[in-house]
Amino acid sequence: MTRTMFRQALRTTMLLGMLLMSAPVVNAQVDPRGAMRTIAMPHFRVHFRPDQEAMARRVAFLAESAYAQLSRELAPPSGPVDLLIADNVDASNGYAQVFPTNRVVIYAVPPIALRELRFHDEWLRMVITHEMAHIFHIDRARGAWAVGRAVFGRNPLFFPNAFTPSWVKEGLAVHYESKLTGTGRAVSTDFPMIARVAVRDAFVPGPQRWSLSTSQFPGGQTAYAWGSLLMHRAAAQRDGSLRRYVDITAANVVPFLLSRNSRAAFGVTFDSLFARMNDSLRRVTSMSPGDSVWHTVSANGWYAAAPRWIGNDTLAWSSSNGRDVSGLYVASIGVNSGAQPLRLAWRNTLDVNAPIPGDDNGAMVFAQSERMDPYVVRSDLYRSRGADRGGETRLTKGARLAQPDVRADGSIVAVQLGADRTRLVRVSATGESIVPITPDVASERWAEPRWSPDGQRIVAAQLLPTGEQRIVVMDVTGDLQLVVAGARGVFASPSFTPDGKRLVWVSDRSGRSQLETAPIAAFGAPIDTMRWRVERDDVRVVSSVSSGVFDPSVSPDGARVAALFYRADGYHVSWAPLDTVGAIARSAWYPAKNTADLSVPNMAELGGRTESAVVTGYSPLRQLVPRYWMPLIGEGRNGGATYGASTSGVDILGRHAWTANALVQPQLRETDAFASYRYAGLGIQLLDVSAQQEWDGTFRAVSDSGATLGFIARRRRFVTGSSTWRVPRVRRSVSATLGAQYEMRDFTSDVDSALGAPNSLLRTGTRYGSFFASSSVSTARLGARGISVEEGFTLSGSTAYRWREDDALGSGAWRSIVGARHFLPLNLPGFSRHVIATRATIGVAQQTSTTEFSVGGTSGQSAELLPGVVVGDPSRTFSLRGVAPGTQRGIRALAGGVEYRAPLVLFKRLPSPFTLFVDRMSVTLFSDAARAWCPGALARSENVVCERPGERDGWLASAGAELVVDLAVQYDTPYRLRIGGAAPYVAPRDVSRGGAFYVTLGGYF
Repeated sequence: MTRTMFRQALRTTMLLGMLLMSAPVVNAQVDPRGAMRTIAMPHFRVHFRPDQEAMARRVAFLAESAYAQLSRELAPPSGPVDLLIADNVDASNGYAQVFPTNRVVIYAVPPIALRELRFHDEWLRMVITHEMAHIFHIDRARGAWAVGRAVFGRNPLFFPNAFTPSWVKEGLAVHYESKLTGTGRAVSTDFPMIARVAVRDAFVPGPQRWSLSTSQFPGGQTAYAWGSLLMHRAAAQRDGSLRRYVDITAANVVPFLLSRNSRAAFGVTFDSLFARMNDSLRRVTSMSPGDSVWHTVSANGWYAAAPRWIGNDTLAWSSSNGRDVSGLYVASIGVNSGAQPLRLAWRNTLDVNAPIPGDDNGAMVFAQSERMDPYVVRSDLYRSRGADRGGETRLTKGARLAQPDVRADGSIVAVQLGADRTRLVRVSATGESIVPITPDVASERWAEPRWSPDGQRIVAAQLLPTGEQRIVVMDVTGDLQLVVAGARGVFASPSFTPDGKRLVWVSDRSGRSQLETAPIAAFGAPIDTMRWRVERDDVRVVSSVSSGVFDPSVSPDGARVAALFYRADGYHVSWAPLDTVGAIARSAWYPAKNTADLSVPNMAELGGRTESAVVTGYSPLRQLVPRYWMPLIGEGRNGGATYGASTSGVDILGRHAWTANALVQPQLRETDAFASYRYAGLGIQLLDVSAQQEWDGTFRAVSDSGATLGFIARRRRFVTGSSTWRVPRVRRSVSATLGAQYEMRDFTSDVDSALGAPNSLLRTGTRYGSFFASSSVSTARLGARGISVEEGFTLSGSTAYRWREDDALGSGAWRSIVGARHFLPLNLPGFSRHVIATRATIGVAQQTSTTEFSVGGTSGQSAELLPGVVVGDPSRTFSLRGVAPGTQRGIRALAGGVEYRAPLVLFKRLPSPFTLFVDRMSVTLFSDAARAWCPGALARSENVVCERPGERDGWLASAGAELVVDLAVQYDTPYRLRIGGAAPYVAPRDVSRGGAFYVTLGGYF
């Protein structure tokens, strides 16, 4: 391995390590801009925006409470925890990280639209408890791991519990999320439904298939659902102990020997526990007679949301079906229609598409998320122009609106999202006016409003801090008229029947999400808000499915109800006759009150300390102090070994980040070093600076007679600065970078006379300046199960100008590269769409350039398996599979290619040896072509950047095939493995046509 490859691998590994440890959740990004404040508590430093102080004090109390509760269950972590309250994304989430220090980020929007998280008393308590369970679990190290931590600091290699699969980590966190809060996923009905239906439909994945990287429905939720069910069962063993399991794994030299660890902790292996759980599910799972009344409309499962009626025989809904990019679909439910659902438009997210009453063009108002800038994602309202005209008009910008419904006059009712709150608002048809309906109060949560047929009332679901949810009817000003039903559990998606005399909604209080209905008093009747907790005769369950139904909507004629029917492959849009006769709705799953012990020692004192804590300005310095070091071994310029270390730091905001490494050659006493710093506090603009030193070559100095005068060593030092602007959107992205570099070359020799005259360049050294710029624009996208980018294009370009300081006019040279890629989907059979992908790249450099373009080799990505052991291939601009790298060179280059990519198999039950998870396979057939050359005069001058005249001159073209395997290493970390072969079919006479077989990582383009 060359020293250049080593340096590239080192930087790549350090960057990937920081990304993996600091961003375990997709799109888990915080906003590094603006003023921040901090509250210091005994175990936490809570960071927040100035306008979030009241919430921050509540978070500080909840965090210390969770810490006290978890300390009774598990060994406490080392050091304080930084906790950041984020509200830059209109989504409910959180993540924890233990590298470089213990940190938790909480996204404060309550989960009103996430079924699995809908049952909670207090969102902040639940999410903090879940993420702190990760900190307690993953921070633990004993035995050899503790010794390694003492020597190398918080090196990511010495967190043994981090090497266990995500289903163990998430299963344990979900278990404590519910045990310590009395709410959450381990006690709600969603995860039992997933397991029950998988057994019913004979599609039960074994523990080896519970990877976050799976392309099987329900995707990453597989690890959460099955992992929590199994860990909950393990914790219930008579002699079992989750604390013992965490401690055993933390001391085991091979922490991912799951059977050994579980047997020692619980007296039984995870495989045996899973088999018992599977058997118990089989005994209680069967089809229900109520399943047969539901008629399927959608062709695919996966994820869908909010079916709505367009007339009495057509349904519209949003869906991410795995094959296509998420979008709006419509389908006829006529008995003889037989038509497949039609995809009408792209949707960024799955939310409500509300038909506008009386609009003959089929126009709708819908909500979807969009990036406002690189860090902020907001949900807004849009109006489609109808199926015939296409397109959409944005009604609001940054208003944080979701779940809209439209009245006949165009007035919109919607949910407005906020930090630890949601409220109902009225929005004008143009989006210019937003008027609150319910108050903007902390912990107040409303969801899924719908207009009454006459437009005088609104029905919505209200989530109470007690864990109770209820169906509420109010007038247009927000005054409560009726509280129809409610209890501890999930009550969701209420709507009026067309005559306005009845409500239909879903509730899981029976243990499964079923349709419920009740008659309601006419507008103007006496107000009734007191009897909702009573199990009354007029509140009936009117479905009886073995899985669950969600998001109901009644047809305009009142004869049918559409809903999402859950199956093992996802949510299917279905319909059934609307029945209003059924059993009395009763609570059978959830206790009437929360039975969890929420008390902690000295609670009153803790509350007082939280309220009196001093607010200070945010300081990143403590977080940026180096907390670890990574040993490095490299290769010096003389082939001897070099030894060194690397370290890095980043604050919880990502506002400041730095890396540094150094390698020393002991015999020569030479040091290679690199340091970089990034500042992200400006938002759209990123500022990067770096400094580097390397001893990269040894040259022999000879006299006129050819005698050796001595050996000359070259030292190169670089100072680089750049600024990057990013404008990302869901459907497109644009970025640009401007930068400058200053290079200093100095020379030394063991014999002074070898350096020549006093004024020679070898004595004075040389200095080079350069400017560089690059930009890109992309509309590339793919479906959830896509084998590659499937639609859109990418354009990119870069240019650089470099000159020697003592000869700025004579030595200056431009170098430019422009590339384009295009992707065309083909709707052919398979688990994903087939793709035709094309690429073209051109490179041009001035004749004074001292660097050439190189043609040949495969392109991919490299990964460092062990220090100094790199696998894979670098990304090559002018790659050509089937020929060796550097087969041609020159200051002009062209390259292009076309690929046909097809899915082969999506594995369902393939065993996963050791810690390797294989998800799917696809095949690629391709043809590449490329050429590099120099203009005639330059080529004849035998310039070092050109081939000799007539040598390897002409076009190169190859063809071949690749088997592409998508897999996950260490259970959950995704990689793409490409196994291929190619041979040239066009080549100059002095280029071998023998071809090559190769194995590499990453995509080709």
